[in-house]
Amino acid sequence: MNNKIKNATPTFYDGITFKSKLEVLIYKTFKENGFDIKYEPFKYVIWKGFKPTVPFYIADKKTKILKEDNKKILDITYTPDIVIFYKTYMVFVEVKPTGFANDVYPYKRKLFRKFLEDTDQTAYRPIFCQIGSKKQALDFIKILKEYK
Repeated sequence: MNNKIKNATPTFYDGITFKSKLEVLIYKTFKENGFDIKYEPFKYVIWKGFKPTVPFYIADKKTKILKEDNKKILDITYTPDIVIFYKTYMVFVEVKPTGFANDVYPYKRKLFRKFLEDTDQTAYRPIFCQIGSKKQALDFIKILKEYK
């Protein structure tokens, strides 16, 4: 059972363990249409963590007594579900059925979009797409094939 994704069933296909059946369906759709497709090949740091210097106090979970929290603030990372290299483009596909995004995803999506805007685009130009069905995948394939 995949607790991070509601109603998701981990599925093994093409030597890869996918987090959901929908990811397999989208992966197959792109592969059947001749795309060079990779599943979760990269993890990006979209916000760099830091070691705090400002005193910060928070209640201990067990004792409820205030204590100083000076632990390192961890990086925020984002791993796109699918990456496709197509012509001069690097296409990032996030597989999300409509209405099933968790609380964090909208923030990570915005941070990733900003990351893409700020990243050197000389090797590949980025394209981002959120897909929730096979029909949307087929629609996006038509859009991609129109790119020069």
